[in-house]
Amino acid sequence: MAVSQLGDSAIDKLFLEYILPGMNIELRENTVLYDRFETDIDSVVGKYAVFKCLTASPASARPSSSSTFPTAKQGTYDEFRLYMKRGMYAQLQFDGLAVACSKGKGAVIELVKSEVQAIMIYIANKMNRQFWGDGSGRLAQLDAANSNDTTLSIDHPFFGQDSNEYTDARTYLDDGMSVDVYDTSGNLEVEDVTLSSSVDDADGTATLTMAENVTASDDSWIFDHDTYAASHAAGTGVPMGLKAIVDTADPYIGISQVSFQSVDRDVYTWAQAYTQNQSSAAITSVAMLKAIQNVEKYGRVKVIITNDVIWRALYSIIEADKTMPNEPAFWAGTTGITFYGGRAGKIPVIYDTDCPDNRMYFLDTDYLQVYAPTKNGMQWLPGDSGSILTRVQGKDETTASLVFYYNFGTVKPKALGVLYGIKHASS
Repeated sequence: MAVSQLGDSAIDKLFLEYILPGMNIELRENTVLYDRFETDIDSVVGKYAVFKCLTASPASARPSSSSTFPTAKQGTYDEFRLYMKRGMYAQLQFDGLAVACSKGKGAVIELVKSEVQAIMIYIANKMNRQFWGDGSGRLAQLDAANSNDTTLSIDHPFFGQDSNEYTDARTYLDDGMSVDVYDTSGNLEVEDVTLSSSVDDADGTATLTMAENVTASDDSWIFDHDTYAASHAAGTGVPMGLKAIVDTADPYIGISQVSFQSVDRDVYTWAQAYTQNQSSAAITSVAMLKAIQNVEKYGRVKVIITNDVIWRALYSIIEADKTMPNEPAFWAGTTGITFYGGRAGKIPVIYDTDCPDNRMYFLDTDYLQVYAPTKNGMQWLPGDSGSILTRVQGKDETTASLVFYYNFGTVKPKALGVLYGIKHASS
């Protein structure tokens, strides 16, 4: 039977029961962070996630020397709203002749599966970067002005540099992607230009070769095409990530700072995570213990995450300490270095190459949630005909569209912490 003879209901069943679960499995295997946090669908209402958070403690819990009970004073609960962002959009396209000629047992599945695999690793990488980002959508920053030339020099918006080991400024960029460039005032300088190739300059910068000439200012920002607009509105842009959540300052959307989960974090200390500047010193067990102890005033550290360079430096320290057991620790199916400290005792230290550089994160994952309209995340969208695989009007093509709306949030920022300014070496 030819693929084209399948009815709409059979095609929908194919996507929903076979292809979608397989995508979720592959995404989990190819990312460190995807699906490691609890997903809250009950708090999502329309475009927003709405939840309440305790912002002040009850003042009636105290000793009293009088014969009367203290007057009860209720705690303060505030309602917060998060915008649901379109975290991922993808489209599969099939030539009509290929669809019609696909015959034999399993032909439908194999045809669709091959198309899905072509974009799967890329989607996994993009989503993992979003979980680490600050919600701005910034991918890189020019470190020199460019005048009508195809060559750009960039550094990374989240990555530091020191003399021990450089990180790749291209970490959030991929050859073949379309990008926009905005200056530091939010003015669009270049729209929808393709990144042809790139080279790591091994000094914290990278050289990009674009498909056409580019004129842009020094320090201008590179974004995914159509990610950021000067008139930033609800539901646009990328979801907030750990870089914005585990901080003391308000996060960015595009190039502008905005309130954190609808509260001004510069004003309200309860909305600030614990942060400590290591001032370009190497990581030490004492610094890690201090961070754990501060975070555990409000929660329990379930995992410590850093980037690959700092993880290797920590490994050298622990390996040299013969008094430390070398048994592994696990977090959400991922194996890490074991660090002993805090009330939990054994804490896994995980590395992720997308983790912002010079930083080590201390997370109580009970207080980090992914807010999404659906539990399974990604969904295939029905076309105008009501079926997922739809014919393109006037063309011999069939398409299927995939979309994932979500955002990242926390109900207890103080149960999270970060050491930043960490040197890339063990000493």
